[in-house]
Amino acid sequence: MFETDCLYADLALPGELRERDTLARERFGIPAAVLMENAARVALEEIRRRLPLRATSRILVFMGKGNNGGDGAALARILSGTGAASGAGAEGQVLVVATTTLELLPEPAATHCAAAKKVGVPFICAADDAVPPLPQEWLCPDLVVDAISGSGLKGELRPRELAFVRAVNSFRERSFIAALDIPSGLCGHRGRPRPEAVRAHLSIAFEAAALGLRLFGADTYSGELAVRDIGIPKAARAGDPACRLLSPYPGAHFLPAKDLHKGRAGKVLIVGGSGDMPGAPVLAALGALRAGAGIVHLALPVGARARIAPAFPEFISHTLGGGEDFSATDARALPELLRALRPDSLVLGPGAGRKEGVRALLAALLAEESRPPTVFDADALYFMGTDLAGLKSRDVLTPHPGEAARLLPDTFFGNKMKPTMREKARLVQEDRVEALAALVALTPACVVLKGAHTLIRQRGGPLTLAPFAEPALAAGGSGDVLAGAVGALLAHGLPAPEAAALGVHLHGRAGELLAGKSPCGHKASEIADAIPLARMELCAG
Repeated sequence: MFETDCLYADLALPGELRERDTLARERFGIPAAVLMENAARVALEEIRRRLPLRATSRILVFMGKGNNGGDGAALARILSGTGAASGAGAEGQVLVVATTTLELLPEPAATHCAAAKKVGVPFICAADDAVPPLPQEWLCPDLVVDAISGSGLKGELRPRELAFVRAVNSFRERSFIAALDIPSGLCGHRGRPRPEAVRAHLSIAFEAAALGLRLFGADTYSGELAVRDIGIPKAARAGDPACRLLSPYPGAHFLPAKDLHKGRAGKVLIVGGSGDMPGAPVLAALGALRAGAGIVHLALPVGARARIAPAFPEFISHTLGGGEDFSATDARALPELLRALRPDSLVLGPGAGRKEGVRALLAALLAEESRPPTVFDADALYFMGTDLAGLKSRDVLTPHPGEAARLLPDTFFGNKMKPTMREKARLVQEDRVEALAALVALTPACVVLKGAHTLIRQRGGPLTLAPFAEPALAAGGSGDVLAGAVGALLAHGLPAPEAAALGVHLHGRAGELLAGKSPCGHKASEIADAIPLARMELCAG
């Protein structure tokens, strides 16, 4: 049996990171000042790996009034007291610019500021919402450290912090910018600037990366991302995680049993195809086969079957309907076919078209109590509407943003008067995390919100982020391949969230492997063909 714990790496919401800090202090007796010191030291290690600091290097630290500012003050003291690189002669080469007077700083940031001042680090403090003027010799520093605000930022930046963010960004073309925890102004939940954010060359996250740092587009602000442990015990990770990073590692024991045969490898039924799109169910079938299904059946309208069945002897094809497209009459035959084939999973929708017969097909399937775990994809989602009550926890939905917009009720889109579907899809893209949460609230099924950095979630479970954004996957039929792969993994007996996550990983990693040959221009069938290589990686080690 595949070990599903191998699928995930640590990711956290800002509130979870605060809770871990609190537990480290209160349950395990680790002072907050010690965690700040540890954060500063690992940050210096990461900076030195990328920037050759010398005794003559000038380092400018912009610090806020919270714990993030304390990290910055500790780093300033270490840099000044030990020498930027060689361990000597760096006194006077670090300057701290603070958003507030040091007397107003809370503990333990105040302790680190006092220690920095004792070793000779100069401080300039803002008296109003403007950034204090810098001495002429500090206008071209080698390193700028952003320690203004952390991942716990709520709401918009205040005028003073916004002025500091703009000041940091003014150095970007001539200085290396390193952000501690998260670029200031970047939302740790949504990965969006509020309303502006530091554009760092390097961000060092402590303990775990906040969700916002991993969302697509956040790298515009974070630059390179390093995640470092600062000594918080693993036991401080209280409860189940709210989110996690899809990051399978080699040695995941995904090898099939040596006595496996096609009947035990999983039987998948793909229902789809139409006169206009006869190839889509074939691509889904290829995805299922390449992901490890033993037997793949296709249920097609007769017109589609006549065109594709002779070309694909790997699949067993069945006629479901007598025309080019599905009709309402054809829906009556689906329950009978299910009872005859007894598939382990089903994929509904690829290439089915948007004739009313598909609506009837969907209704017939949802009414079938004994139906197997089902992937609802493509045209099945078009007819599903906002009533998702007939779905089950073992099912998977695979919408792209446009399909998600069709599934979401109008209330999700706020007070905007009758937005078009294009506008709705744009609003989904603007807040994918919230759109996914709204979808999950409508159904017990697992939802896969496709796109760059696909998001996966089921009601009551954590959000899973898949860190793939490959142009090689931007090909017609790529989503059909993914639906088939997820169907194969459901047929293996994996629960819906794990089948979805592993299917997304295999699909995304296949895209990465193809990108090694060319960044784009690949056929969907080539994505399917690369899936066994991606799967084999999970057996390494």
